[in-house]
Amino acid sequence: MALSDALSVPAANSGVARAVLLAPFRPRTYAAAVYLALAFPLGIAYFVGTVVGISLGLGLSVLVVGVPILAATLGGVVAVSIGERALAEALLGADITPPSWNVREASGVTDGAVAVVTDLAVWGAVAFVLSKLVVGVAGFTLLTVLLSVGGSLLATPLYYDAPGASVGLILPEPIRRELSLVVPWEQFEVGVSFIVRLTSWEVSTLPGALAMSLLGVLAFLVGLNVLNAAGWLCARWAELTLGQGAPSIATD
Repeated sequence: MALSDALSVPAANSGVARAVLLAPFRPRTYAAAVYLALAFPLGIAYFVGTVVGISLGLGLSVLVVGVPILAATLGGVVAVSIGERALAEALLGADITPPSWNVREASGVTDGAVAVVTDLAVWGAVAFVLSKLVVGVAGFTLLTVLLSVGGSLLATPLYYDAPGASVGLILPEPIRRELSLVVPWEQFEVGVSFIVRLTSWEVSTLPGALAMSLLGVLAFLVGLNVLNAAGWLCARWAELTLGQGAPSIATD
């Protein structure tokens, strides 16, 4: 290994550690939190509107009324994808090249229908819009766990001694388990046995409450870095599905 390679490893490790520790002070962290918080209500609206519109359009395609419903649904998906592209660029720092919609070059109704069906950008937008609900549920769960667990631990010194408050590990009764390991040896059996007993532990002093608060800081630090990772994944997904893809799968 070259000397430069050996020196670059500690530098890379220190860079990762610095990025992890500075997560609470990066505006992008909270921008990712806003993006994930918005994803839940938007995902519900997108999923319901898209599924209902496509289902009605396909179901009524044998009639004249089904075609405009399907066209309006796909047009709405395209409009939503334009707004989502701007949102991902603003909040997640995504670098998305706007696609060239093939339907713009269509000269008639038939050509327009073929352009929509064969345009990968349209189906990428459909995939993004339908997946928004999954992103929203995951983001809502992550934010709820982060705020509830981290916030309650961080605020322990404020309420640990309040009347009726119980902070710590509260069990209805102690848990007792016996762990044994027995090894046959000639005509004997040699073994060892451990008894594990888990009882309730309650915070009743200020030092204990401060220790729980430090645990809350650690939980927040881990959670904010998970938010950053989730935001990075969402940005890459937006770039993949909302950006310029293959021009068309139609043949001349």
